[in-house]
Amino acid sequence: MDALLRLPVRTARQTRDLVMVLLPHGGQRTARRNAWVGMSVGTARARARREADLAVHRAQLRADARPRRQAR
Repeated sequence: MDALLRLPVRTARQTRDLVMVLLPHGGQRTARRNAWVGMSVGTARARARREADLAVHRAQLRADARPRRQAR
């Protein structure tokens, strides 16, 4: 009789564990969302860094192309 009373609890735990393995629960969902946000922010920073580098390079090219004043 004692073994019969433990069977449903054990089966319920196994079912719960199986569901937790198969379906992402709150922690996984949060981790994935955080990873996605981090990747998006990193991509935006990289784009801004490339644009800033290009702007500095273009400004340097313009400065080098200007005729220089001679010192008196």
